Amino acid sequence: MSLKNDSARHPAHDDDLSSRRAVLLYSASLAFVAGFVNAVALLILAVPVGNLTGITTQLGMNTANPWLYEGHVLAAILLGFGGGAAAAGVIMGGYRHPTRAHHATVLTLEAVLLLAAVVAAETPLKGLIGVEQSVVQALLAAAALGLQNGLTSSFRGMPIRTTHFTGTVTDLGLMLGRSRQDGIDKWKAAILTTTLLLFLGGATVGLLVGSGLDGYALLVPAAICLSIAAAYVVRSRNLSSVEVASPAEQLAPELAPATA
Repeated sequence: MSLKNDSARHPAHDDDLSSRRAVLLYSASLAFVAGFVNAVALLILAVPVGNLTGITTQLGMNTANPWLYEGHVLAAILLGFGGGAAAAGVIMGGYRHPTRAHHATVLTLEAVLLLAAVVAAETPLKGLIGVEQSVVQALLAAAALGLQNGLTSSFRGMPIRTTHFTGTVTDLGLMLGRSRQDGIDKWKAAILTTTLLLFLGGATVGLLVGSGLDGYALLVPAAICLSIAAAYVVRSRNLSSVEVASPAEQLAPELAPATA
C-alpha cells in the first residue's frame, strides 16, 4: 500500500500530527521570545524578569541588607509579572480554553508592553513622574512575560511554561526516572525539550543583539509576538466557524475540550 493511499485513509491522524507540529512551533517561538527578553533584561538591569524564584530570593536578601540589590527594581519585576498574569486572566475571562482571538489579544498586548519598555529607555521618566527608567523598564518587561506565561499556562492537561524552566526540567527528570516503568511520553518530552532549547537559543541571540542595540533589542521579540498575533487573525478570518479552536485545544485528542 502506498504512503499516499495510507494518508488518505487517515485524515484525522494527519490533522492531529499537523496540529501537534503547530503547537510545538508556537510554544518554541514563545520560549525563544522569553529567553531573548530575559537576556536583554540581564544586560540592561542586571536581573532577569522571568525568573521570580531568584527575584523573590534577592528581594528577601535585600530586606535583610538593603545594600545588596536595588529593591525597587526587584519589586517592580514581581509586581509586573503578577500583573501581567492577572491581565491574561482578565482577557481570557471565564473561558476554560483560550481561543485564537484570546491568543492574538494577549500577544498583541505583550508586544505593546515590550515596545513601551523600549520607549521608556529613551524617556527621562524621573523628571516627568519621579520614577527611574530602570524601574519602568523592569515593570513593563516583566508584565509582558507574565502575560505570556499566563496564556500558555492555561493549556488544559499540559500547561506549558515558556518563561521559566524549573518545572520543565523537573518534569523531564521525573519522566526519565520513570521511563523503565511507564515509558516516555514522546510528545510531552518533545514539547518540554524544545521549549527549553529554544529558551536557551533566545537567550543566546538576545545577548548578541542586546550587546549592540541595548534596549532597542526588545523590538525583535515584540515583532515576533505581533507576527504570531497577525497570523491568528488572518487564520481566524479564513475559517467559517465563529469560535476557533486554540493550540491548547489541539494539543492531542486527550487534551481537547470534552463534548457532550
